[in-house]
Amino acid sequence: MASIQSLIYYQYKKTIHRKGKVRGNAREAVPPESLYKKHVTEARLVEGRPVYCIDFHKTGELPCILYVHGGSFSKGLRKKDWKLLSALLKSTGCPVAALDFPLIPEHSCKGILSWCMEALTALSPECPRGFLLMGDSAGASIAMAMAQQAKEKGLSLPSAILLLCPFLDATGNNPAKNVLAPRDPVLDQDKGRETALLYAGSLPLEDPRVSPVFGDMKGIPRVYAWTGDNDILYADALLLKEKLRNAHVPYHIYVYPGMTHNWMYECLPEARTALRQIISELRNLADFPGK
Repeated sequence: MASIQSLIYYQYKKTIHRKGKVRGNAREAVPPESLYKKHVTEARLVEGRPVYCIDFHKTGELPCILYVHGGSFSKGLRKKDWKLLSALLKSTGCPVAALDFPLIPEHSCKGILSWCMEALTALSPECPRGFLLMGDSAGASIAMAMAQQAKEKGLSLPSAILLLCPFLDATGNNPAKNVLAPRDPVLDQDKGRETALLYAGSLPLEDPRVSPVFGDMKGIPRVYAWTGDNDILYADALLLKEKLRNAHVPYHIYVYPGMTHNWMYECLPEARTALRQIISELRNLADFPGK
C-alpha cells in the first residue's frame, strides 16, 4: 500500500502535470563540487563527449557501475542523477562511470547507441572485476540495447543489468498503456510518441535498438528492474518480465503500488526502500563479479 506521502505526491503531480520539454542546464550536467571533494573524479572524452569516471582507482577491487541517465533522450545528466550516484558510491564503494551520451533531436538512436558502445568498449578493459549496467527510463532502453549489442558482437558483458522505470517499447502498440495512461500524472502518451519517433530516426520503432524488449534476450545477464503501477511504462516492465521468463534469463522486478514514473528519485518512503534494495543488489553483485 502506498504511503500517505506518496499519495499526496501523486495528487500534486496530477495538479501540476508538466507541459513542454525541459532541457536541463549545463551546470547540472557536470558532477557537483561535493563529488569532487569526496571522490577521485575525472572527465574522459569518447568521440568528443565526456564520460565522468569516479573512483576508477578502485577498479581492481570492485566491479564498475556504468550509468546511463534518463530524460527522454533529450536531457543530459541532472542533479537527481548525481544524488543517486553519490549514494551508490558511498554505500557500495563501486567505481562509477556516468555516460553523457548525445541527445535528440540533434542525434538519433544509431548515433547515440554507437557512442555508448564506444564508451563501453573503452571502459570495460579498465574493469578487471567486471561491470554492471544501470539505466534510468530512456537510459534503461539504452542500457538494455547495449547489453544485447555486446552479446551480438562478442564484447564484454555486464554482470547484471539494473533498470529504473524502464522505457523498452517505443511502438506504442501495447494496449496496457491505454489503461495506464489516465493514471500517469508524469508521462504523456502523445509526447512519448513524438520522442520515440525522434529517437528512432530512420529505424522502425520495433527495431530492437529502439525497442530492446523485442530484442534477443537469450544469453544476456540477470536483470533487476524497479517500476510503479501508476507509471505508463509499467506496461514495458510487464512485457520485459514475459520476455525474460521465456528466454530463461534470471530476473527480479520490484513493483511498487501507486508509484509514478521515477518516484525513486523523490523524497518518499518508497524511494528510500527502493534505494536500499538497489544498494543491496549491487553489494551482492559486487561480491560475485562476473556471475
